[in-house]
Amino acid sequence: MTSVLRRVALPALLMTVLAGCGLTGPDTYELDEKHIEVDQGEEFTLSVPVDTAMGEWWYLTSPEPDPDVVRKTDKREEIEADDDAVGSGSGTDFFDFKAVGPGTTEIRLIQCPHGACAGGGDAGGPVTPSPVPSGSPTPQKKYRATIHTYTVTVRKS
Repeated sequence: MTSVLRRVALPALLMTVLAGCGLTGPDTYELDEKHIEVDQGEEFTLSVPVDTAMGEWWYLTSPEPDPDVVRKTDKREEIEADDDAVGSGSGTDFFDFKAVGPGTTEIRLIQCPHGACAGGGDAGGPVTPSPVPSGSPTPQKKYRATIHTYTVTVRKS
């Protein structure tokens, strides 16, 4: 093997081996990745964009995923605030899960623009879309709660 080929092949081989060792952390799935397959024991994250400046929040909603298949382990957020405007910011919410047993379940996240949701949220109880009073016009789509459903299949390890 030539020295040039060795210099190119060795780093590529090393990256492949390290990627297989889980050194890169849990897999992260974006908003458009609705079908997820993971191995039992694996940790994974759902990543969703959030606009806190507009009063938008995300929650895990009912029905919750089957606890024999996946369990929520954490919720984190990274907000990039505009230093010049109080209360401004956008960023990402991260919902962390662990695949605990083989099977398929759904994870439902609700995206809540300001005033579009009712319920307990992080304080307890399910978060649901707020009802629209009868006789009132239906709000534009960007002002309504939206439920995003992820189908997760856990393979037996």
